[in-house]
Amino acid sequence: MKKALLFIVSFIFVANYSNVNAQCANASNIYSFIYNGNSYEIIKENRSWVDAAACAVERGGWLAEINDVAEQDAIYNELSTNAGINLNSTVAPDGGGGSYVWIGGNDMLTEGAWVWDGNNDNTSTQFWQGTSSGSSVGGLYNNWGNEPDDYSGQDALGLSLNGWPLGVAGQWNDVKHTNTLYYVVEYSGNVGFKDIDNKANINIYPNPSQKSISIDNDSKVSITEIVIFDLMGRKIKDISPSNTNPQLVDISDLNKGVYVLRLFDNEKQLATKKIILE
Repeated sequence: MKKALLFIVSFIFVANYSNVNAQCANASNIYSFIYNGNSYEIIKENRSWVDAAACAVERGGWLAEINDVAEQDAIYNELSTNAGINLNSTVAPDGGGGSYVWIGGNDMLTEGAWVWDGNNDNTSTQFWQGTSSGSSVGGLYNNWGNEPDDYSGQDALGLSLNGWPLGVAGQWNDVKHTNTLYYVVEYSGNVGFKDIDNKANINIYPNPSQKSISIDNDSKVSITEIVIFDLMGRKIKDISPSNTNPQLVDISDLNKGVYVLRLFDNEKQLATKKIILE
């Protein structure tokens, strides 16, 4: 299940409103596709797992979270058939010398507790416990080869492009997070919402709401712009920030439904939240 909380603030991506100005990836090195209403980017630039997750967040997404065999097959097909990847350019030497791309799993916090945490915010869903002899958590999908084995401290999840001694192309392997590999970024349409809080400590309540919401900003930066979008990415409302904290925002003029609240400071996006009007 995509990392989400029912009726809690969450991230939504709509293609026309992605952070196209994010400087962490060159547009010429990005291959994009859509599967099951979600958008994905294969970024053909070499980064460590941590840096890849940071770039995913900067672009408004997260390292891909694969929840079932259909999503796995769709992503692997794009990687192997359409993305134009030079296998020699994304190699993990400790992964049997095979070629890999990063996806959003790791066991960095607790050895053997594999979680989906593609924006590296330590808010995660565990999907696997243990090594290759371990087990799925909660019946969640996995696609390991004869892995993970934590060989010499391997804590990040790579999707294999050409196989290795303990697995075949398409399967997953744990490799060192310091490898610099290509990576897959996921953005959500209207499901699998992902929360982004680049500056943390910004709370929206009540949510769901019937007529107004409060924006409680305990971060060290000022909110300079507040915008509400609908789920098609259309701008619905601009709101002038106030000097009060929390700031009360009237949304009684909107129709009942789900909206996206985006908060900015002078430099970048602070947070993107899903809000529900009942």
